[in-house]
Amino acid sequence: MSSQFTSPNVIRTTRDSAQQPNPGDQAMNYWLYLNEMPEEQLVPIAQIAEQVGFRGVALADHIVVPTDFDKTRHPSGNAPFDHASSFPDPIVTAATILASTDRLDVMSYVYILPMRDPFAVAKQVGTLARLSGNRFRFGVGAGWMLEEIELIGHSLAARGRRMDEMLSIMKGFWTQESFEFHGEFFDFDAAGMAPHPIETIPIWVGGKSAAALDRAAKHQGWLGMNYDLPEIHTLLRSLESRRANSDSESPWTTFVIPNAAPSPELDRDLEARGVTDTMGFAFPVDDPKFAGLEAKREALERFAEAFTPAQ
Repeated sequence: MSSQFTSPNVIRTTRDSAQQPNPGDQAMNYWLYLNEMPEEQLVPIAQIAEQVGFRGVALADHIVVPTDFDKTRHPSGNAPFDHASSFPDPIVTAATILASTDRLDVMSYVYILPMRDPFAVAKQVGTLARLSGNRFRFGVGAGWMLEEIELIGHSLAARGRRMDEMLSIMKGFWTQESFEFHGEFFDFDAAGMAPHPIETIPIWVGGKSAAALDRAAKHQGWLGMNYDLPEIHTLLRSLESRRANSDSESPWTTFVIPNAAPSPELDRDLEARGVTDTMGFAFPVDDPKFAGLEAKREALERFAEAFTPAQ
């Protein structure tokens, strides 16, 4: 099975150490994508990532994958998995990893919010944020696999509007003692939910459509995917103009994966354009040489020595 993402920034083991960038020059935050790895390795890999200096780990989300899906394609343009591919529940997995680490952040990349109801998700994410010391980053998206959303029983055309209502409801429950809502999809009188998060839960919105960028500008961050540099530059300019019209004062995160080999020069250019975070592909997940945990540890240590900021 091929990787869900291309991996332009995999460090090759044959790379001359004299050509490695100085980690002291770097300010970019690197995340590690954990899917497509053996479930029994997820916690120890996350612990290694924390030890060597990764900002956090990222978890994908699918509930149920139809055996045939041909209406839509993955945003990367590939067909990177099938119905037999493993997708551990991201909230359960995040809770397990957060309980097994001390500093590491965990994000859903991305959680397909319109496939759920806002009440259960608000309770789960609010509890997770409270128990983890607010180390969970709630990455959300409207979803690209139309067959999956349709199978679960929700409207495809309305998923974006439904998602917006869900986000409003969840934030209401997280911040108010009692909250009521009257909308197109949800309509209820005053109710309450506890515990409340102590801090604002960062909501990072994935997608590159105009609606996704507008939605991201209203929250705390944007999650891009694998794009060529010209497209990244265009998206960042569009995002910047949208944020200029936003009244949000929360810390902002801009995450994207450039289709280019990592380097100090690339990082500095992206940082100047507003990028704060990216994915670090320390090893190709489909290479049998990296099947064992020790091989992954060595690759993560090499990557961290070259690219992650000094901790």
